[in-house]
Order: sequence, then C-alpha cells, then structure tokens
Amino acid sequence: RRYIETVGANVRSLGALIDDLFELSRLDAGEIAWRTQEVALEGVIEEALAAMRLEAQARGVALSCEVAAGLQPAMANPEKLSRALVNLLQNAIRHTPADGSVQVRAQPLGSAVAIEVADTGDGIAAADRERVFEPFYRGGEERARTGGGSGLGLAICRAIIEAHGGRIWLAEADLGTSVRFTLPLAAAG
Repeated sequence: RRYIETVGANVRSLGALIDDLFELSRLDAGEIAWRTQEVALEGVIEEALAAMRLEAQARGVALSCEVAAGLQPAMANPEKLSRALVNLLQNAIRHTPADGSVQVRAQPLGSAVAIEVADTGDGIAAADRERVFEPFYRGGEERARTGGGSGLGLAICRAIIEAHGGRIWLAEADLGTSVRFTLPLAAAG
C-alpha cells in the first residue's frame, strides 16, 4: 500500500510537470489564444490569496493585500492572470519562513498597473537574479533539491505576463524577494 501511494504521488507530480511543460511551450509558441477583458484587480488578487490561504496558514505565513484606492481595471484574461498570481504566491510562501509574510500590492504606473508580490524570505542571490525566469532554473540550494516545484512557475508567469503586453522583473527589496509585473490598464470608456 505504501509503495502504491508513493508511485501515485510520483505519477501526479510527473503529470503536473508535463502539464506545465505543455503550457509553457504553447505560451512561448503563441499557440494559446485567449480573450482579454476589463478585470477588476482587487477581485482577482483576493481570489488568488484565498486559494493560497490554507497553504500559507499551514506554513505559518501571513498573507495581505494592498490595492490602491480607485485603481482602474486592467486588460487581462482573468484565468491566466490568476494562474500567474497563484504561481508567484506559491513561490513566495514556499520561500518564506514561519512567522514571515507575503504581501500583494497593486497600484497605477502610467498607462499600466504594477502588481507586486513581496515576501520576507531569504531573497534571491545576486548570481541567480538574471536567470530566475528561465525554464527549469533553480538557484542556490534549490539546484540540489529533489522535491517541490519543477522550476517552471516563474517561466510560465513571464510568458503569461508578456503575452498580455506587460513585463515582469525582480525589484530591489531590503528584505526577501519582490516580484513585480505590469499589465495594461483598460481604456477609459
């Protein structure tokens, strides 16, 4: 029974990796066609936080959200945007120690909106910062690990954000890691 459970867990892990690989290759090839619409960011952010709340609680990590008052909607695909946010939150929670925190912020930035996922973890080493959005790249001690993520989450986030006409980067942070990305604002009607 124990072996069957182990094999089952490994098959599910492999299935998730294959799904991620297919999604990334389709995103990179421009084969995924989706429609964008006006998206109220506060709702999408709250849904992503709700999806990750149990994992954060289990790890002793506090989640919070700060959306600028009166923030205009973005032009985005809500499902893909949610996927990118959940990926970023999973990474942030995974790399934040107990009693740490993860905060999502959204604010206007010219004709775009900037969204930030910031954590109070150890941060990313300077040597790894240029490569974190590459597929399969896991820096530092992560290179040797055998469990956990596939190293595709940030690459998928990059592909989703760039397909929306935005950009994603690591911002300077005094503590932990801060990933920021932009999306175009919906045209004022």
